[in-house]
Amino acid sequence: MPDGRLTTVPPPARLHVWLAGVFSLLWLMQAGAAPEAPWRGWASAKIRMHVQRAADLRRHYYEGYALDHAIAREQEEVRQCLQDLERDTPPPWKPGIRLEAYTSEVDDSAQPFWCYLPPSVTPASPPPPLLVFLHGYDPTITFASFPCFPACLTNVANRTGALIAAPFGRGNTDYQHIGEQDVLRVIDEMCVRYHADPQRIVLAGVSMGGLGVWNIGARWADRFNALVPVCGRGDFYVWHKLTRAELPGWHREMVDTQFATGYFERLLGTPVFATHGRYDDIVTYEQGAYPIRELQRLGSTRARLITFTDAGHDIFAPTWYYPPWQQFLDVALTQVQPKPPTRSSARVGATGSQLQDAMLAPFVFVGGADGDTGHSLSNLLVRSHEWRRFAFALPRMALETTLDPALAARCNLFVFGEPETSPLVARILHAGQVRVMPDRFLIAGRELPRDAHGLWFTGRNPFNTNRMAVVQAGLAWGAWTSDNHRYDRIPDVIVYTNAADRWGYNVAVAAGFVTYNGQVRWSDPPFTEALRRPPDPPPWPEYEAPFPEDSTPPSVQR
Repeated sequence: MPDGRLTTVPPPARLHVWLAGVFSLLWLMQAGAAPEAPWRGWASAKIRMHVQRAADLRRHYYEGYALDHAIAREQEEVRQCLQDLERDTPPPWKPGIRLEAYTSEVDDSAQPFWCYLPPSVTPASPPPPLLVFLHGYDPTITFASFPCFPACLTNVANRTGALIAAPFGRGNTDYQHIGEQDVLRVIDEMCVRYHADPQRIVLAGVSMGGLGVWNIGARWADRFNALVPVCGRGDFYVWHKLTRAELPGWHREMVDTQFATGYFERLLGTPVFATHGRYDDIVTYEQGAYPIRELQRLGSTRARLITFTDAGHDIFAPTWYYPPWQQFLDVALTQVQPKPPTRSSARVGATGSQLQDAMLAPFVFVGGADGDTGHSLSNLLVRSHEWRRFAFALPRMALETTLDPALAARCNLFVFGEPETSPLVARILHAGQVRVMPDRFLIAGRELPRDAHGLWFTGRNPFNTNRMAVVQAGLAWGAWTSDNHRYDRIPDVIVYTNAADRWGYNVAVAAGFVTYNGQVRWSDPPFTEALRRPPDPPPWPEYEAPFPEDSTPPSVQR
């Protein structure tokens, strides 16, 4: 990483960083975004974002001049935003690359995005086109290391008069769920802040960003003028070498809701220019070629794949400077293309699970009452930091004993606790006709084990039945799951063990969905052999002493 190396040792905080944060929060309290002055809300979000970037720099980098210089830049951005808040009129548009932010109502967090304004764009200009660029997977990503778009794209923007935006996508979410919500929110922000033309929006991305291009572009084909995936996969089943029949029904429903394949017919009139390396060992060539072949099989004449025959995964520069690719962008950003009808019932970020979708609206994590053992607070903090590692923000948090009824009525609830000690957990489960015994759950006519098992259950918020309430009881979820996929595959109701499937999700012993009249629709079987985790490879042998120079190590059977 630039300007230093990652460290897991938390260094001491510097006073000026935290003073900037406190000062910023004081301004946030006084300078709320009034409807007639939305730019004040943008500046407030930007302050919060830069304070978080300073904290990330302090947390992840070694001491030194480079660190001090980087933190000073964040402080300067904060000072500039504070000056903007003192203004009576919006600040002028500034051409060039800069980092901006918005406030997400989901978890009340400030989320960043890069943007670029070409010199030719002014408030008096006609609505400019917009190029949206999705970054690839980065296991070390933070607010401070959030990658920008390729600088060479500014040449395209200057030629066409286009804006550029690069969403954070909540880190490494594959641009699904809250990641998709982030991308479409950034697009909306660009349309409001800089008057981007909603009829000339082009979606591009690399690697994981290419997956985002396929999934978001297919689900929301009516919003995009063209798609430009670079070394990106688009089909879950080709990716994992499975058939639809090999997945349990509940898992299949969620996959089909979130991935592009089920929406390809919406792309038949959309221009698509994909590129892929023939020897890509990260996203295989077959994974990248399949969506184009499927579109052509369905009748598309506007989907094109360029293969770099001697290349692997890193085809980024060859793509950026490939003349037909640049010509495609020029046309896509300047000429309006036909689009399919809008999906009237579609919801941004929808996953096929009401439980996961409850995280797409304002929510609060609640530590269920624990009989004064202290476990409630520690459990709440663990669950909240899991969300932070997943979505790069701490959620709203409350203990059941101090939960504000007004807050509970405004938000979806995620309550972590046991019905024996938490009246709120007991109330939600009782309303959902769930009976809990010491050794088993009785749910929708089924007896399910409780000992050494966990439960997710989705019901109605008792403070406001138009909101959702989710209970997590028993065994904690996701001991084997990677942080960026922690909330990928959780149906409305699931009883699970501590064993992990092939992706690290807990193995289900029962799973299903809650209908809108509150009934549980079970999905059988809950688990299939295709999901079974393969055995771990044998450990590498350890030798007590190095081999003599004149000896040959014994062969190791792999």
